[in-house]
Amino acid sequence: MKRFAILIVLALTITIAYGQKNVRQTASNFLKSGKLDKAVEAINECVANPATLEDARAWFIRGNIYLEIANTTNEAFSALNSDPLTKALDSYKKAMEYDPKKEFYDDIFVKLNWQRNKLYNTAVDAYNKQDFSLAMTSFANAADVIAIAEITDTVSLLNTAYCSTLANNNDNAIKYYMILVGHGYSTPALFVSLSDLYRVDEDEENAMKYIQMGKEAFPNDPDIFLGETSVFLTFNYTDKALNNLLTYVEIDTTNYSVYFALGTIYDKIVTDSLTDDVTRREALTQAVAAYEQSLTLNPEYFNALYNIGALYVNTAATIEIEANALPLDAVDKYNEMKSELDGYLTKAAPFLEQATIMQPDDINTLQTLRLIYSRTNQPEKLREIGERIDSLKQ
Repeated sequence: MKRFAILIVLALTITIAYGQKNVRQTASNFLKSGKLDKAVEAINECVANPATLEDARAWFIRGNIYLEIANTTNEAFSALNSDPLTKALDSYKKAMEYDPKKEFYDDIFVKLNWQRNKLYNTAVDAYNKQDFSLAMTSFANAADVIAIAEITDTVSLLNTAYCSTLANNNDNAIKYYMILVGHGYSTPALFVSLSDLYRVDEDEENAMKYIQMGKEAFPNDPDIFLGETSVFLTFNYTDKALNNLLTYVEIDTTNYSVYFALGTIYDKIVTDSLTDDVTRREALTQAVAAYEQSLTLNPEYFNALYNIGALYVNTAATIEIEANALPLDAVDKYNEMKSELDGYLTKAAPFLEQATIMQPDDINTLQTLRLIYSRTNQPEKLREIGERIDSLKQ
């Protein structure tokens, strides 16, 4: 009798398992016929049953059903679940977990890759529309989807980090750059970007940490050198920044951006009121020389043109402040200083005029030129520049 009872139990178990496989097939049939509501009901009954709880095919079918719901335009079916994509992805994870022989891997990969591309295209469209928050989220989702197939989508991860920055979500940008670092992804741009995010947050330790990691991996990369220089400047290591670039220009004399960065350091010394006059005047000469070398290498470099002009104008402004502070009887000294500041304004004009050719609508350049023409008594140029400014304001 005991043996008979055991046989009855075994028979019942086989019958139940077989019955649930019928339910699984029913769910698949409902999916094929587009009856997603009935398909959901059947497949959820199937995966809830102990007999098919670890059945890879059942979870695969469930993933397909919820993926179809996630992408349907039928509002009745869309209402079946508030987050069907997550349900689909969780189902595919289960299918792969219970599928050691990877019988369903290729089919799952096709489904995941299709969904990844759909999300990626949504992200690109959002980026083109300057909806950087949606682009950030969609790129992240694209990376998460394909990650289920154990594939690292570095393009989507990079785009997520980049769009996070554009969306002013620096914490998210750092998160995704760190994910890339964790996967062994390594480029100069990654380390510079990561360091720069910490630099903006005034986190000196991490800003320095990641730029040094980049320097170890790419010791002669100019972007790494410039990134390190930015860190030095941000945290007031001006001497280190200067030595850094002076060392680099001995290695590479062809990089205009390095000479420009060198100019900005000397520029900072010029405007440092705590530095003595002799050092500041020497720095003025050195800044102009560095900017001009940058222009020699790239004659259409707007930033260098503008900075030389601004440097001369700012120097003139400093002289004017000092001249106005002179005693009323120091007429000769005042006239001498007035002549000197006019000379700096005259020097500034050609560089700013060239800058307006590079960027005709840059309002700052035009307004600075208007100031120069007014102070140096050039009525015709003053009228023309005024008309250009007025046209931009309309």
